[in-house]
Amino acid sequence: MVWRMLALGVAVGRVILVDEATGEVRWAVQAHPAGGTWRSRVVMSPDGKFVASVGFDDERWKIWDAASGALRRAGPTHDGTGECVCGVPELGQRLVLEGCPVAAHTRGIRAVACSGSRLATGGLDGAIILWDAETGEAERRLLERSTEISSVTFTADGARLASGSVNALYGSGSRVRIWDVTTGTLLRTIQETRDSVLGVHFSPQNSRRLAVAGSGELIHVWDVDMSTSVPPPRSGAIMSTMNGSRFAVFSPDGRTIATVGYPFSRDANLFDVETGTLRFSMVGHTSPLSSASFSIDDGSKLATGSHDGTCKVWDSSTGELLRTIILGTSVGSVAWGRDWVRDTQRGEAFAMGHHPRLGVGSRLLELEVGVVRMILDRV
Repeated sequence: MVWRMLALGVAVGRVILVDEATGEVRWAVQAHPAGGTWRSRVVMSPDGKFVASVGFDDERWKIWDAASGALRRAGPTHDGTGECVCGVPELGQRLVLEGCPVAAHTRGIRAVACSGSRLATGGLDGAIILWDAETGEAERRLLERSTEISSVTFTADGARLASGSVNALYGSGSRVRIWDVTTGTLLRTIQETRDSVLGVHFSPQNSRRLAVAGSGELIHVWDVDMSTSVPPPRSGAIMSTMNGSRFAVFSPDGRTIATVGYPFSRDANLFDVETGTLRFSMVGHTSPLSSASFSIDDGSKLATGSHDGTCKVWDSSTGELLRTIILGTSVGSVAWGRDWVRDTQRGEAFAMGHHPRLGVGSRLLELEVGVVRMILDRV
């Protein structure tokens, strides 16, 4: 497998897909409304076939074809069209009716996660919605009600979802909650604090370990044991604590966490998960960091996004800067993904594809036209 694509959510609602090895931009789209200064957030599907994005000023999630950048699907919204029965008052503000059959966010979306073909989105409306990315249908709607959802993350097997919230509405405290994806049952509330929770991430190797980053100066790794059949209302134990804020990302082997220093550091820090000891810092950005992502195959590289308009790729074992990808605009989200076109489809298409350039008697797999064209163009 080739894990070298970087999906980037940048300023004013744009999404860019970049080849990490060369810095080549495969495609760039205006994914979400350009108003304001919020940056879009992105994830890549595990198979590398699509990029999902959300925007703070947009109530729709979008799915983009990883090969061509074409819009595959957009989530529903309460706009009075289709099955939606909601009205639009004279002042131009939508009135969402309680009996509307459409499941959709009523305010902008600020969190997104992917597990297989399932998406989870969290919005400023306090709702978490689970979606089938293939059909665009809502599978389940979970409510936090009096708070805003800031982050969501799946366990490696996709069975559970953790959500983090901010204390922006009604003076409520922020929380970390863990949900059963199949039933929608709330399993745990492991933290309630006045600090906003800005990032949650399950360890890829151990679904009991959950890293929580917030607006404070400490990051906690929690043990969220789900073995008891009747959990207490609030349950969990802190395994380790480290300095940092805003985001915390596990390496694929679950032994290392990447984070940024408190409060607005330009440096990425790598910590030992077991002890909370700082291994080293990666210094090079000229503005605060916004996000980070380990290469999915072996975690040997770390990509960091910054408000300085660059994405930097580092050797995660030494801290050496490998390359700088200049975007020219503030980067708000980084997601590492598989190069589906070159890794999977290129080999299959040329082994079985029927095309004058491929030889007489060869057979064509049913591939999207845009994918086949891109493959042939790269010969």
